[in-house]
Amino acid sequence: MSQVVVGVDFGSSRIKAAAFTRGGEMVAVGAVDTPLVRTSAGDDFPVLEMLEAARHVVAALDVDDIAALGMTSMGEVGTILTHDGLAPIAFPSWYDDRGDEVVHALEREWGARRLRDRTARHLRTTSTVAKLAHVQATTSGVPAGRFVGLCGALAHQLTGQTWQEAGLAVTSGVYDLVERRYLSDVWASAGLAHVGLVDIRPPGRGAPAQGDLARALKLTPGAPVIIAGHDHPVAAVGSGVRVGEVFDSLGTGEAIIAPFSRDAGVERGDLVAHLDRDPDLTFEVWPSTGAPLVVWERMRPGLAMRTFLDASALDRGALEDGALPPGDRPSFSPDDLAALQSGRLPLGRYDAPAWGDLIDAYVLLASQGDRLVREVSGARGATILTGGGLRSRRWRGSKLALHPGPLEVSTVTEAAARGCAAIAGVSAGWWSRPENMPETARIPVSTPAEMDAALEGPASPR
Repeated sequence: MSQVVVGVDFGSSRIKAAAFTRGGEMVAVGAVDTPLVRTSAGDDFPVLEMLEAARHVVAALDVDDIAALGMTSMGEVGTILTHDGLAPIAFPSWYDDRGDEVVHALEREWGARRLRDRTARHLRTTSTVAKLAHVQATTSGVPAGRFVGLCGALAHQLTGQTWQEAGLAVTSGVYDLVERRYLSDVWASAGLAHVGLVDIRPPGRGAPAQGDLARALKLTPGAPVIIAGHDHPVAAVGSGVRVGEVFDSLGTGEAIIAPFSRDAGVERGDLVAHLDRDPDLTFEVWPSTGAPLVVWERMRPGLAMRTFLDASALDRGALEDGALPPGDRPSFSPDDLAALQSGRLPLGRYDAPAWGDLIDAYVLLASQGDRLVREVSGARGATILTGGGLRSRRWRGSKLALHPGPLEVSTVTEAAARGCAAIAGVSAGWWSRPENMPETARIPVSTPAEMDAALEGPASPR
C-alpha cells in the first residue's frame, strides 16, 4: 500500500481511525467502543485506556507508511502530564452536571457576565476547568503537572512534545478567544494552580513523529503529528464545508456552525453584542484557518426522539411511515422540545402524526439557528447536511420542505477522521488547504428524489 494520511477521532461512544490516499480515497477504517466507567456519580472516561484504544485502532488499520496523522476529540477530556508520565485520571463525562458547583463559584468570584464575555460562553459544566476542578475537590486530588487533552496526550506519546490547538483550548472554559490566551488566574482560582496549561500552536502546526510508538504504528520518521481541533468543526472540514457556508449535522445533538471569512476578526464589543442576541450562541475556532467560528447549539433532537420512542406504542419504522407531510405549524413548542430532551413528556400523544410534528419543530428551530449564524458570520453559501439523521426519510423531507435556502448533502463517511486527515495532509504537503483534499463529495439537493439519490451511493452518511 502507498503512503496514507490518518485521522483519529476520539468520540464519546466510539474511537475511530481512517486512512486516506493522496487521491482522497479512504482505504482503511476501524473503530472500537470508547472505554467508559459507569459510577453512581456518572460516566467517567479512563484516559489512559482511551489512549490505548486509539493506538490499537491505528495499528489495526494495517497500513505500511503513514505520512501524517491528525487527531480530533470531544474537547475537554484529558489528563495531567507529570514527571512520571501521564496520570491515570478517570475524567467526568461532558454530558453530566458534575462541575456545576465550580462554575457557580467562579462566577461568584469573577462575575458571570465578565466570564461569559471573556470565554465566549464556554465556562460551563462541559468545560475542562469545571470537570478537572470537580475531580480536584471531590477526590484525593489531581497531581501537579501540565494538563493535556486526549489529542495532546497521544501527540506527546508520538512526538515527545506537548501543545494544544486553539479550538480545543476554547473548551477549557478559561480561554480568551479575542486575546488568544488562557485566563490563568481563573484557572488557578478553581484550585488548579498546580496544573499548568500548555502552549497553543497555529492550525496545522504540530511536531515530527519520533520514538518507538511512532515506529510501531508505521509513521514515517518525522511525519507531522497534528492536533486538528474540536470534533464538530473538524467534521465540518471533513464534510467539505468552506468559509461562507453553514454546517448542519443531524444527530443526537444538532449544532449549526459557520466560519467567518478568512481575514475577519471578532472584536470584544462585537463578540459581546453577538452573545447578547441568543443564550445558545458561542464562538470557537475554524480548524482550517484559525478564523472565528460561530456555533449555535440549542438542539438535542436525538435525545427528544429517544424519549418520544420510549413513550410511543409504535416503533420508529411505523412512525416514519405514518407521519403526515411536513408543515410549518407543529404542535411542539420550544419548551416541549426542551422537556423531551430532558426525558420528560409534555404531551399526551405520541403517534405518527406527532412524530412528524416533532421533526418539523426541530427543522424549523434549526432554520432559526441557520439564519442567526449567517447574520453573525456573513455566510451566504449553501447549508451542508450530514449526520445519521439523514437516514430518516421524514427528517430529510422536512429539511427540503421547510429550510429556507439551498441545501447540499455531504456524502463522505467518517467526517471527523477525514477532517483530521485533510488538515494533516496539508502539513505533509499533499494539498494546499484542507478544503482541497480530493473526493470530498457534496451534492446539491432540492427534491426528495435528489436527496434519495445522494444518499444511496456507497458513501452514504453513517
